[in-house]
Amino acid sequence: MATALRKWALNRLERPRKCYVQRIYNDKDKLHRAIRPGDVVLVEGRSEMSRLIKLFSASHWSHVAFYIGDALIHSSYPHRTKYLNRYGPMAKHLIVEAFSGQGVVVTPLDHYIDNNIRVCRPFGISDSDLKLVIRRVIEKIGHQYDDQNIFDLAKVILHSMIHPMAPHNIRVRLGSKSDLKVICSGMIAKAFQSVGYPIVPALLPKDHGITSFQNNPYGKKLIMRHYSQIMPRDFDLSPNFDIIKFNIIGSQKFDYKSIWARKLDPNA
Repeated sequence: MATALRKWALNRLERPRKCYVQRIYNDKDKLHRAIRPGDVVLVEGRSEMSRLIKLFSASHWSHVAFYIGDALIHSSYPHRTKYLNRYGPMAKHLIVEAFSGQGVVVTPLDHYIDNNIRVCRPFGISDSDLKLVIRRVIEKIGHQYDDQNIFDLAKVILHSMIHPMAPHNIRVRLGSKSDLKVICSGMIAKAFQSVGYPIVPALLPKDHGITSFQNNPYGKKLIMRHYSQIMPRDFDLSPNFDIIKFNIIGSQKFDYKSIWARKLDPNA
């Protein structure tokens, strides 16, 4: 009974809300040209669940997807025909994401063209490590969604709001503790962490002293947070991910004086 009630509540929370404000109209062609396999796509979702995640995490971003491009239609991929038949030309621009009730699925990137999105790119990651990250995310396709992880994250956030000074164990694993179940952000974080790439690591306590590392901007050794505690906002807050401005900035001259519906009055 409790399981059925939980599923009913989650399904209801996943229904799209009617009121949604798109702040930027995304240019699909520029997005396709700018995005690269291994990029993380943050999404401001439309559901009631998305609204709650944004509220609890104090962030615009409620969902995260992983861009794999045309990886599933390469001649070496055994199921390429399935994705070519299902998505046609859109199969060149695919993402991997996880949803309650659906699990880990493959979706065309264009599905979010009318959403508020942000593209984040891991800085300085080696080509070999990036290939491993992409492969490990693809291997998760078909896995189940870990609904318990969402409830555990909510409890952690509520506890930190009520007791902001209370210590929090960053290595505790949240959720069902099954490798066959994931959430969107944890799945992607685990893939990056498997090659030692940091999302939002914690510094060692002050009494460990500061160590000078030429290639370590943190200035000391780090402790890796458990991937099940990572939320969509963490990719945005991470100093290790570049934000890719694909709509205007960096792609052409920005004629900012010509974009207004009314003529500017310098005395207003």
